[in-house]
Amino acid sequence: MDVYSKDLPSDDIDFLKTLVLHGVKLGLENINSILCYVGNPHKNFLSVHVGGTNGKGSSVAYIDRIFREQGFRTGKFTSPHLVDLAERFQINGIPISSEELHEQIGFFKGITEKTGILPTFFEFCTAIAFHWFALQKVEWSVVEVGMGGRLDSTNVIKPEVCAITNIGLEHTQYLGDTLEKIAWEKAGIIKEGIPVVVGEKKQVVVDVFRGRAKDLCAPLWQIGNDFHICWEKMNGGAKLTYQSPVRKIQGARSGLVAKYQCENAGVAIAVVDWLVKKGIPITEDAVIKGLANVRWPGRFDLVSESPWFLLDSAHNPDGMKRLVENLDEKVSVVFAIADDKDVEGIVRILAPYANEFIITQFYGKRAMPLERIKGIVSQMGFPFYMEQDFYSALTYGWEKAEQGQKILVTGSIYAVGQTYEWLIKKGIVRAIKF
Repeated sequence: MDVYSKDLPSDDIDFLKTLVLHGVKLGLENINSILCYVGNPHKNFLSVHVGGTNGKGSSVAYIDRIFREQGFRTGKFTSPHLVDLAERFQINGIPISSEELHEQIGFFKGITEKTGILPTFFEFCTAIAFHWFALQKVEWSVVEVGMGGRLDSTNVIKPEVCAITNIGLEHTQYLGDTLEKIAWEKAGIIKEGIPVVVGEKKQVVVDVFRGRAKDLCAPLWQIGNDFHICWEKMNGGAKLTYQSPVRKIQGARSGLVAKYQCENAGVAIAVVDWLVKKGIPITEDAVIKGLANVRWPGRFDLVSESPWFLLDSAHNPDGMKRLVENLDEKVSVVFAIADDKDVEGIVRILAPYANEFIITQFYGKRAMPLERIKGIVSQMGFPFYMEQDFYSALTYGWEKAEQGQKILVTGSIYAVGQTYEWLIKKGIVRAIKF
């Protein structure tokens, strides 16, 4: 992961990198201690908590936008970032400023020195988010789970509603090697008496969620059972139809156009329905405008129509299956992936939709070495072009796009983020919009 933020002092960056070296340590002891030390700021605002394997960031984006259209002052905490660390901490869609982020880093660095608490990078970011949201007097926070749920540092909040989008086999070294084990960890965000919305249909997974919800007397809505949504592609976008015990929406426009956003939108609307049931004033107009105006960059993100250049951060087999459902014709694929991912499974799904793989590796230690990708792609017999330097691979892909080919950049959110950096440097894209 590239720890970078525009205009942030190098001392801050160096300190954050030392936290990254602590690795992943799931548990709530550190974050509870830090937040208690600063007065438990996460108790100063209302919240929604969203977990899952794929799509949780998109559901967060939908909910956040609906809140903003309603006029709520809304904090959004997501991970990872595409280009700038500041993206993780947003109020009303605007990332934290470098000056404010510097202040927060210095504040919590001082606390770690006084207390001797050694947080992970994600724990540190969680503390910054909740403290900054409280200082800025947000009314609502929409919080994305980092990894798992039960022991994720975001799980200190007591939300008004929680949601779990879906379950796939990922982070198995931390969460377990079966869908049931992973579902049990994800179900850890369900709280006593708090409504939970589920976007998963696999019965073995839903059974885990229902069991947990029943134990905690938490009402549960499941997609396809308690609420329904369908998706229709249209020129330049998509429209959706939704129905639940609370509302019916017919032909609403979605700002996110991929078919795989259907369930994510449904989960978001169902979360809002539960809030309405609890007496939170959210109008139909805010819901419709929120669906239409949502932005979540890097997810089936057509950054240029002519030449045609598409970005998608799919990085596991489930995500790649959802991506290829949206491809109307074959594309040339600029492909880079993190070293802990199922590259063979991903390539096998993507290959029928690829004219050619432009294999490369993004910058940073998380990248899978190019030679390893080459070995798998060549062994599977798929045509490929190899480029060691990531920016050179993008240049090669862009030139092909200018010649009329359709180009897809995928395989990793890190690759998509670095592609955005390249596009901004080239003047092709002005800025990332949320």
